[in-house]
Amino acid sequence: MDEFFQPKIMYSEIVQTPRFYLDSKGEFIGEASSFILTGEYLDYLEHWLNSDIIAWIFKTFYAGGGLGKGYRYKREFLEQLPIPYPTSDFDVNSENINRFIINSYGFTEEEANYILSKI
Repeated sequence: MDEFFQPKIMYSEIVQTPRFYLDSKGEFIGEASSFILTGEYLDYLEHWLNSDIIAWIFKTFYAGGGLGKGYRYKREFLEQLPIPYPTSDFDVNSENINRFIINSYGFTEEEANYILSKI
């Protein structure tokens, strides 16, 4: 029960675009298909999960398709996303999160251009 009052990321399971919300006030969502993530580096994780690249990776490789333009964020698949630990050069206010993610994964320019063309 204590985790409900701690900082957490809240999200709905089925959405049209990523909608992860960092709560640091102990708020709740009274909706049957909303969930929470707790732990460390929540501000970092929220930025990654809301990014276009991670949304594309998730929908392409984890979500199983079938929702048209929507996403289904099942917790067991979210936990499998290969998101690296934060580094000192990550700025949570960064406007260029996609470039940061591309560099973090070490994508080649060809891979980066392909992914960017899909989002």
